[in-house]
Amino acid sequence: MKKIILPLLLCLLLPCAAFGASASVPSLNLAGLTDLLVKNKGKVIMLNFFATWCPPCQVEVPDLVAVNKKFAGKDVLIISLSVDEDEKVVVPFMKKMNMDYPVYMAGRDITKAFQVSSIPHNVFFAKDGQRVISEPGIADTEMMEMVFNKLLEQK
Repeated sequence: MKKIILPLLLCLLLPCAAFGASASVPSLNLAGLTDLLVKNKGKVIMLNFFATWCPPCQVEVPDLVAVNKKFAGKDVLIISLSVDEDEKVVVPFMKKMNMDYPVYMAGRDITKAFQVSSIPHNVFFAKDGQRVISEPGIADTEMMEMVFNKLLEQK
């Protein structure tokens, strides 16, 4: 029995340990974000600026996760941009909060370009790539759904 349990445990735990050690959050600068937005033209895009230490952000993330699930398979893309100083705190936060959509470390050039002075801060782009909303504050489920549905209706 002991001969079976140890190899089984190693098979189960080593991939998790390897993932935990190698998991990281990619950094993104303004040029990279611009490329990402261009590549996803035709989709309604939401940029969500957040930090792991921000209580309103912690309240907002479950709504982001729920809305992302609800709009799965539709032309909607949610991207979160962390303004944390250290990416090491972001990976555990992502796992804890079940963030199953793209998350990047935001370069200072991005926060400056979008005039992010407080978080959370949310930016919405229409399918044609035009920025339609950019404002601080929590975006709750109802607000996100309303914006996504309205922007998806546009040609």
